[in-house]
Amino acid sequence: MLKNKTKDSINFFYMIKKIYPMCYKPQPGYFVYKQILSMLLNVFVGMNVMITQMFFDTVYNASLRKSTFYSAITALIIYVSFKLANDITNAMNSFSWNVQIAKILGYLNSKINKKSGLIDPVEYENPKRLDDINKAIKGAEPAVIFCFFTSGLITRYVTFFIFMGFYLVSLKSTLILCLLFVFVPAITAHILRSSVFSKLEDKAAPIRREFEAYQDAASGKNFYKETRNLGSFRYFKKLIENTVYSLNAAIWDAGKRSALIDLGLNTLSFIGYGGVLLLLLKNLLDGEISIGAFAAVYSSIGMLFGIMEEFTSRIGTHADNFELIRNFLRFLIIPSDNRPNLKINKRDNIVIENANFRYPNANKDALKNINLTIKPGETIAIVGENGAGKTTLVKLLTGLYKPTNGSVKIGKTDVNTTSYRSLFEKVSGVFQKYQRYALTLKENVQISDLKNECNENKVEETLEQNSINVKNKDIFPNGLDTMLSREFDGIDLSGGQWQRIAIARGLYRDSDIIVLDEPTAAIDPIEESAIYKKFMKISEDKTAIIVTHRMGSAKIAERIIVMKDGEITEMGDHDKLLNDDGVYAEMYNAQSGWYK
Repeated sequence: MLKNKTKDSINFFYMIKKIYPMCYKPQPGYFVYKQILSMLLNVFVGMNVMITQMFFDTVYNASLRKSTFYSAITALIIYVSFKLANDITNAMNSFSWNVQIAKILGYLNSKINKKSGLIDPVEYENPKRLDDINKAIKGAEPAVIFCFFTSGLITRYVTFFIFMGFYLVSLKSTLILCLLFVFVPAITAHILRSSVFSKLEDKAAPIRREFEAYQDAASGKNFYKETRNLGSFRYFKKLIENTVYSLNAAIWDAGKRSALIDLGLNTLSFIGYGGVLLLLLKNLLDGEISIGAFAAVYSSIGMLFGIMEEFTSRIGTHADNFELIRNFLRFLIIPSDNRPNLKINKRDNIVIENANFRYPNANKDALKNINLTIKPGETIAIVGENGAGKTTLVKLLTGLYKPTNGSVKIGKTDVNTTSYRSLFEKVSGVFQKYQRYALTLKENVQISDLKNECNENKVEETLEQNSINVKNKDIFPNGLDTMLSREFDGIDLSGGQWQRIAIARGLYRDSDIIVLDEPTAAIDPIEESAIYKKFMKISEDKTAIIVTHRMGSAKIAERIIVMKDGEITEMGDHDKLLNDDGVYAEMYNAQSGWYK
């Protein structure tokens, strides 16, 4: 397991060590090409100063009849050619950057996604971990820019300033002060700014998540109908305004202090600019530099200030983004699930012994003292009121969550000793919040088992077993290839049809254990019972776990687990539990009118 590093220990050199290989790997050819272009651009910029001096000296001498007209024309052609070459190289550099950053950024985002898939699933119940993911996504692009900026320090900036330093000294040693007048105030400003922004991202990430949640609730696809029907848009609008205000307040405070630093030091830079011009003028009038050298240095002052401003601005940007980049790297080194892939026979007993479970940051256990054995091929129903712990128990049974205390074993394998890949193999599930994928009917089913080649006959058979008639052209004009999304010129289905497709998706997967966690909660009890009876028939050879708060649907199970306040209070078949006259009997009798 990787050792977790604190954010403070991720320094500049650690960033170099980790980010460079990640930026090089997806596009090694482009990476090298970019560095060569950057060096070539630097050569053209440096040579342009010398050619500018040569051009003005030649033209000046021609005007004094000290050189020929043709020599002036030649100097002009050389001057224009270098300008053109510089512009072409700049254009190529910009194009390569646009191409490369998209590909590298895609690669870094894929690493975030892969890392997210290796995190313990229970961590998705932890707001701090959700903040970590949000901050990592925000840090991916600054990480790419950081890589190319630091490589450009050598290929562009350092080489350029060394060249200019030698050139100015060759003209007059005191002209080296030009670089100091430009460099010192600007670099000092951006170093000071880094301390201002060091804590901004930690404040911004949770506020940003709130903003995204409220924005989705106000106008997102999954919420807008109910939000509009309830007339609650103004309520969410107020929440959005509050989060925007909080975020802007933090940004404003950091920006204000940064602007004051910039104002003071940019004033010094302006004074430095005047000092450079005075120094040049004095050297020219004293005859210590030629008119061409004066013109070359004078014309390059703007370029010198521009490159220095670009350099210090990028330093400032990276100072501002330092926390973003550290958050990106810190997320990638969070300990992952590195347990081995073990072969687990899912046609074996599932045994829970003395298990407790508590969610992150919770002050009490969601499950308490759970002891349960499920035999292979058995059908059980887990029932109880909302909040009784039914879904949490299923997550323990399938290995999605690990017990805080006690043990969960599938056969002889403890779920704490093997990888999630091993645990999820041969396990299928259909949940209350099932997904409506904007894919074709066929893809909506086969997506559950992409490892195996799509069997259209099996897809169609599984759908028909769940009362979806693929041959009905009025509903599915293109059969299995009908797009199930109006957003992509397809169709939409009723809630009941989507539920059947979700169940077909779960049954299509090659599995030994299948879970139905209240996917039919939104339909009437009689229809739910009919669906569950059909499900029982289809999944005869599988271990089936049905989660419901409706007692009528639980009757079909071989064994019923009754939960209350995170504990198993009763266990047995329907008749036994009715005779016991306990919680189950009370709930069943209260709901019996639903099934008449």
